Amino acid sequence: MIAIVGATHDDVLYFKSIVSNRREEEILGHYEVSIGTIFNQEVIIVDNLHTSILASAIITDIINKYYINLIIVVGKCTAVSDGLKCGDIVIAKNIINANVDQLGVKNVVVGQIPTLPRDFSVQLDLIDYLVEGLNKRTYANPNIATFLSSDNQLDFLKDNKTIFGVDGLIVMDSNSGGVAVACRLHDVPCVSIKVVEKVIGTEAKVDHYLKVLDQYVSIGKAVTSTIGDIGRNDILKGRTIYE
Repeated sequence: MIAIVGATHDDVLYFKSIVSNRREEEILGHYEVSIGTIFNQEVIIVDNLHTSILASAIITDIINKYYINLIIVVGKCTAVSDGLKCGDIVIAKNIINANVDQLGVKNVVVGQIPTLPRDFSVQLDLIDYLVEGLNKRTYANPNIATFLSSDNQLDFLKDNKTIFGVDGLIVMDSNSGGVAVACRLHDVPCVSIKVVEKVIGTEAKVDHYLKVLDQYVSIGKAVTSTIGDIGRNDILKGRTIYE
């Protein structure tokens, strides 16, 4: 089963509108999920993953309750580095929990949870599938970026983005880090593909969100194409991470 997860109902609305044989179930006593099929692949669609902590809890529960072999995180993000603008589509090459500070622990760097890697790297296969899906279905050219996952440290990231020593483009979201931790602990691959809503230090406006909603369709087409490709190829090849 493939899980498609987002922070809000809008993030996953496209997938709920196209899924076949849809049924609703409840997890953790509070959260409703939708289950059905896309391209004959069974999928579970989850929203309300607003924070990393909540994301970890919900993802752990669905991994334990269902047979999950891939998780795709969708939604919107904030550009941290220059070179990105509202409406750009970005795919994670690696994910860092930017709100983790355990520097008092020996041999731990900023953003690292003790005993776990700091950077949760995404399989190259997944990036390739999504890039191909975007190129084929929407003619969009996505950006490949590092995702810094933080619930509320926007000002810190704006002033200290170099502290993580990351090369290339950087974006920030609120839930990919929690998903990555749960997936790492349960050996489930995951990837984030999101739309830039704003640049860090600026205010999000209504027309920005309208651009995001428009790009959600492109992401939806890319993800469904990816689901179809994975189904036809049967398994992920497990190639090296994106470099």
